[in-house]
Amino acid sequence: MSHHATHRHRNEAARWRRAGALFALAMWALGLAASSVSAAERPNILLITLDTTRADRLGFYGYERPTSPNLDALAQRSVVYERAFSTSSWTLPAHASLFTGLFPTSHGAHYDAKGPLVLSAALRGPDNFDKFRASPLRADVRTLAEILSEAGYASAGIVAGPWLKRIFGVGRGFGHYDDEKIDNLQGRLAESVTDSAIAWLAARSEAPFFLFLNYYDPHGPYADPSGYARHFLPPNTRVFPPPRNPSAEFTAGVYDGEIRYMDEQIGRLIAWLQQRDMLEALWIIVTADHGEMFGANGESGHGRTLYQGELRIPLLVKYPAGKGPAPGRVQDPVQLTDVLPLILDRLEIALPEATQGGVPPAVGHAIYAEVYPVVGTGPIFDWRALMEGDFKYLWSSGGARRLYDLASDAEESTDLAASEPERTRQMSMRLESFVSSLPVAPTPADEPDVTVDDETRRALQGLGYLE
Repeated sequence: MSHHATHRHRNEAARWRRAGALFALAMWALGLAASSVSAAERPNILLITLDTTRADRLGFYGYERPTSPNLDALAQRSVVYERAFSTSSWTLPAHASLFTGLFPTSHGAHYDAKGPLVLSAALRGPDNFDKFRASPLRADVRTLAEILSEAGYASAGIVAGPWLKRIFGVGRGFGHYDDEKIDNLQGRLAESVTDSAIAWLAARSEAPFFLFLNYYDPHGPYADPSGYARHFLPPNTRVFPPPRNPSAEFTAGVYDGEIRYMDEQIGRLIAWLQQRDMLEALWIIVTADHGEMFGANGESGHGRTLYQGELRIPLLVKYPAGKGPAPGRVQDPVQLTDVLPLILDRLEIALPEATQGGVPPAVGHAIYAEVYPVVGTGPIFDWRALMEGDFKYLWSSGGARRLYDLASDAEESTDLAASEPERTRQMSMRLESFVSSLPVAPTPADEPDVTVDDETRRALQGLGYLE
């Protein structure tokens, strides 16, 4: 689609959204529910998040190793966003942004020393264990699942990671929410997620549906349940038990194996849908919550900083056959905040007034990320990042003020803050201005404490979030 055609389409969609909003308001005044798209016209929607999955470790983003053949095939039929970014570098705030179209400051779901969720209750440990707290997604924000359910969708969420259990709030609005079997070091395996998805789809009689799946396998510690890691490591490398101090090469190889296993299980779901003639008409969106660091910038894991290894994520959108843009590549930057607007715009459902995301490709907001690290994961510094074109500015509460040219320095190895003081100053001012413009989630200080259930707490502890 040409730039002018895209512009016309957005203008026409905007006019229809305005008309639809007025109509919905009139129906509400009469005590009726209304939507600007009839039930018969609404497509079935499948939204998948690949936990801890870097874009540059997938074949359709140029990775040379065969980690993602099934996703690569799906990408051939999809719109692929080359510059997609998370809003944070760990699961809870990123998924909350996905489901609300808000940045973490505004949706409030993140680590918070004053939060009402007590993660470490009943765990023996140092005195600072009482600081293991978080705030759930604020109760007054409408989620994508709530909005689609109100529009007549049958909705289901099937998740594999502990931060997506019900208590954290991101499951709000789903008619069916499966957060079971998250009780071991690897979270819930991809095979279990796909099995549950197929079971729900097979039993479904109503239409349309919205199905959300969270695959967790590339999150450490790695299990390599399929044995794929051997294809990404030197010959005769022993995978299990793993070495006491694994090299970055070893860790990255097993990580690639986990992605390949996850891709296999997604491929199994796609094949099931294809066999039942459900795939062509299905709207599929695949993204990730964040990536992973393998030693660059002195960092491993995720959730402590905002380097590109953590922030750059995949995003592909396969539209129903004949009912969307042609497959291709989009260079405009987008974020997780923009998935909710993308879906609602296509369905001609009015966006919640508070939405901070925009409709791709021209989302119209700053490309911004933030993280407040969990106690016990390293130095406790808050981080913020602003991206403008090829340049990225990083700020931390520990005093870091860094500038990178991502076009020539994708690994963020050369800090340009000293050599480009004016650009650094200008981006610093724009970052501060943007942060100041974000409505802050109400403080949970007066909320009663809620103890996380034993199963969730054990899972978080085993997965490295709690010591």
